[in-house]
Amino acid sequence: MSSAPIEIIAHKSSGYGPRTYANAHEGDLTIAVAANYKTGGERLTHKAAGDKFLALPLAMDAIEAARLLYRTLRDRDLKNPVINVAGNGMQTMSRNGFTQEFVNIRLLEILSPVHKHWPIAKVISGGQTGADMAGGIAAHALGIPVKLHFPAGFKQRYADGVDQTFSKEDILQQVKDGVAALKQEAQKRRDQDQEDAPAP
Repeated sequence: MSSAPIEIIAHKSSGYGPRTYANAHEGDLTIAVAANYKTGGERLTHKAAGDKFLALPLAMDAIEAARLLYRTLRDRDLKNPVINVAGNGMQTMSRNGFTQEFVNIRLLEILSPVHKHWPIAKVISGGQTGADMAGGIAAHALGIPVKLHFPAGFKQRYADGVDQTFSKEDILQQVKDGVAALKQEAQKRRDQDQEDAPAP
């Protein structure tokens, strides 16, 4: 596990909207990683973030998304930025063929090269399944401080559309498990690259 701090808090409201506005206000830039930008949640995120909104569609190559994020931070001179990671939850992601594990890897592929060349001060998100949690997991794996800001009760909505409530300890375990899985996948890819390398 990274030694970077991870803050897990719950809004006083059980609704999703209030913490969406709070996160968009706190972030220097909101990135929305999504397959469908027409959902109610995505429209609300765009409205809350205003001109501090950047869409990074899952249909875009990870390296292109990373370049777009880097250029946006550089062009706006957002040094040591607080990035609010938003996007579709697993109810929408799963309908479009994406798993939580895929989205975790995609956020790592986006944030890692950007953080290397343009250091990120903090990543915040609404803590939901899908893009939100992936942002927290990827950032923690990279040693970036994380803040997960949930609705009251640390509520999350799953692929079946059902809301579930958790404890802080449950959420922290989700992050730990996600980081461990990312490290396993990274090792698997390194091993595969070695196998595919031409013989000397």
